Amino acid sequence: MDENFLFADKDNLSTPLVGSWAKRKYKVVYEYNELFSSGMKNNWENRIYIDLYAGSGKSKIERTGQILYSSALLALKVPDKYDKYIFCDKDPVNIDSLKTRISKEFPKINAEFVVGDCNEKIEDIVAFIPKPSKSNKVLSFCFIDPFALIVKFETIKRLSSLFTDFLVLLAFGMDGKRNIKYYIKENNRRIDEFLGMSDWRERWITAELKGTNLVKFLADEFTNQMVNLDYKKDAINNFIPFHSDEKNLPLYYLAFYSRHPRGYDFWKKVKSRNEDLNLFE
Repeated sequence: MDENFLFADKDNLSTPLVGSWAKRKYKVVYEYNELFSSGMKNNWENRIYIDLYAGSGKSKIERTGQILYSSALLALKVPDKYDKYIFCDKDPVNIDSLKTRISKEFPKINAEFVVGDCNEKIEDIVAFIPKPSKSNKVLSFCFIDPFALIVKFETIKRLSSLFTDFLVLLAFGMDGKRNIKYYIKENNRRIDEFLGMSDWRERWITAELKGTNLVKFLADEFTNQMVNLDYKKDAINNFIPFHSDEKNLPLYYLAFYSRHPRGYDFWKKVKSRNEDLNLFE
């Protein structure tokens, strides 16, 4: 894919700042959306795109000032568009900006907008997903891109009760590793709610004594939880890593989860184009 495809024009709407690594993240997101939306169009009557942290549709790279299309608008730029889009963001300014940009660039799109914390608004989000039937098969793809470990596993579990594939940003390097001394305390439930369990501390103490990397430990714990929801074991150790520019420190990982091998066929293609061998530095 030509990198210029990611660049957007400047306007006067909300454009959150991001690190330069976001360019690669958005490239991965677009490439998977392109394969998924086209590859599934003849097998499902309704293909639904869900973005739980949709932002405003554009982002600005802090160091360079370049304007990028972010996940929401990139999902709309695929050749075989989804049948429906559901965008959620806690910031009403972001949602208003996204609505304006969509009305300008994609006026005929079937889109729903939810303002608020996706954990609190999950039933509103689910209500917008068409009801499946024998003659109306529904498949959803959900992108979860929080800036920290703020999405709750119960939210993911609720969406997983439907036919949903997930691409999840695991912000362990940005948030988990930085704040582990606070999160490991019994009265802090940040990681408990992200993983959907509270007994991880005992396993982490044991793993740390064995020299296990925290990022690897948390990624495995989360993925095992997804496998417990009947997502395929292909997800294990099947992440795309992202590092900071200056010190090459691990920031986060994109992890894919599907119950069908076709999803991993798509993911394998995307991963092969964006592989970084230094996964758990």
